[in-house]
Amino acid sequence: MTDKTRMRFFGTLHPAVSMCYFVCVIGLTLACPHVVTVLLSLLGSTLFNLALRGRKAFGRTMRFVLPMFLIVCIGNPLVNHRGVTMLCLLFNQWITLEAIVYGVVTACSLAAIILWFGCYQEVMTSDKFLYLFGKIAPATALLITSALRFIPQMQQNAAQIKESRAMLQDNSPRLFQKLAHAIQNLSALLGMSMENAVQTADSMKARGFGARHRTTFHLFRFDARDARTLALILTLSGICVVARCYGHGYMEYYPRITALTMGPSSMTMFILFAALMLLPSILEAKEAVVWRSYGLIR
Repeated sequence: MTDKTRMRFFGTLHPAVSMCYFVCVIGLTLACPHVVTVLLSLLGSTLFNLALRGRKAFGRTMRFVLPMFLIVCIGNPLVNHRGVTMLCLLFNQWITLEAIVYGVVTACSLAAIILWFGCYQEVMTSDKFLYLFGKIAPATALLITSALRFIPQMQQNAAQIKESRAMLQDNSPRLFQKLAHAIQNLSALLGMSMENAVQTADSMKARGFGARHRTTFHLFRFDARDARTLALILTLSGICVVARCYGHGYMEYYPRITALTMGPSSMTMFILFAALMLLPSILEAKEAVVWRSYGLIR
């Protein structure tokens, strides 16, 4: 068995535990705009993304994240001139240290959130989402699940149409022929999407969607391992939330950057915050060691 086919630790947890973790880490990343907390969140999301998706998928994600990161870092000091530490004059506008630092921190926070959502997409599959919210809001849960499934399905169909077009016809360098081929591909894509929508509706009707007292099948069990993991997540998150309420994990960037508070309380908060952000990577590494020790993966 290869590493790609082994069971992931977070993938086998109860959906409520996984959802609770992602809500906590994303919420704390947004609520704690401190340099240390943002970097810890970025580190944790990067390691977890690598563990779940591998280097190739992570590289494809970074093709979008890195340009966005550079745009925010460069754009903020060009459009925002607040701050008292003036570095240089550009286009008759002062470039301040506070604007540069705030741009870097904002870009790191945004990149961390995107990577956390990438991990969420790998862990929280559609059946888990429907299990959690199907009874509370069945129509809304089904709509969200269908919308999330619609985009990758359209991308797959578009790739198939493009490959078929390349096999049937030579790629012409003429602009008008390229536009005509693009319109034909779009027409075929819309036709496939509508056909899939009709088939999905017929399938849902045949399976009794909309009937009263309809039951759902699932294999999710909340066991002792889920309870221990949930208790650890809630404990670490609760302490970080309390520390944030007392002013830890926060920095002022305007008009002057506040000093990095490194007292005992702040250090404790940063250590627990790091434990929360690195928890999935630690658990995934522990799971990999166990599987490798039994010779189940190479």
